[in-house]
Amino acid sequence: MVHTIKFCPCNLQGSLEWVRNEVRKFPDVELIDGRCLNYCGQCLEKPFALYNGKNIVGNDGQELLDRLVEKLSAAH
Repeated sequence: MVHTIKFCPCNLQGSLEWVRNEVRKFPDVELIDGRCLNYCGQCLEKPFALYNGKNIVGNDGQELLDRLVEKLSAAH
């Protein structure tokens, strides 16, 4: 099963590029850098990504990565 993870480009402008690079290491992950993900303003407040269409939020990049890894690990 392929897991789709979408990052907001505005959210990535900060310090989240490393999160994206870590997630890329997992098998069966399709990373998508879309335009606006229609979560207006959230990208300015907290790190987030859409995992298979579900909004995953962290207080910082590490927490976002931990939550994404948890989702990916549970799927295997």
